[in-house]
Amino acid sequence: MEQAYLYFACFMLVLARIIGFFVQAPIFGSNHINNKVLVGLSVSMAIVIFPNVPIPKELPGGPIVFLLLLLSQITIGLVIGYVAFLCMAAAQFGGELLDMQMGLSSAAASDPSSKGTINLIRRLQFYVAMILYLVIDGHHILFKATARSFDIIPLTGTRFSGTLIMELIHMTGRIFYIGAQIALPALGALFMVQIALGIMARVAPQMNVFMLSFPLNIMVGLTLLIASIPMMYHVYVRVFEEFHDKLIEVLELLVPQ
Repeated sequence: MEQAYLYFACFMLVLARIIGFFVQAPIFGSNHINNKVLVGLSVSMAIVIFPNVPIPKELPGGPIVFLLLLLSQITIGLVIGYVAFLCMAAAQFGGELLDMQMGLSSAAASDPSSKGTINLIRRLQFYVAMILYLVIDGHHILFKATARSFDIIPLTGTRFSGTLIMELIHMTGRIFYIGAQIALPALGALFMVQIALGIMARVAPQMNVFMLSFPLNIMVGLTLLIASIPMMYHVYVRVFEEFHDKLIEVLELLVPQ
């Protein structure tokens, strides 16, 4: 009876970590997938992973301690999903920069992934990054990393240190650097357009440069965005690999001393 309780409790801990992962994971954590499907995926993944999970000889006693263990496992899953989602956030930030510079900030449309309205280029960048993530089997790599986390971090406890918090802050800051890299070709061209329009405004004051800038910015921005798609592919692949390596480092920081 005690052995059956131990296995059931360990399975619940495994399931808690996987549920936390799916809540924040890229693609799966968005509203594109129904919550019932996510629950089914979580249970199925837990059933597959559980036979290979190291089972402790005993768990700390008491319902309160077990509840704290459940919360810690959910937090570990959230951290894994958050680190993996940062690459998608970088793509969205790059699209947001282009939206502002091209004058499309007010042209928002409904987006099912956020249940709200977001700008067009930001939405485009997110879906491009999502498709590339699936094409390079990023979701399979993420599943393997999640399964490996049970070998690195035991079910009986974890460690949340200041080093982990600083690493997460540093990785979050990388969103702005990577997003600027994604938008840089079009941003550079749009900057040159603004300089040219400024010169035209001084040379020919009677020309309505302000009204001319709207279609010109959109035309130049979209042209450079399309031309930079091959470069974006290499940037996204490098970003996915970088954050996968960072994910392993974060898992090692969660190992209890």
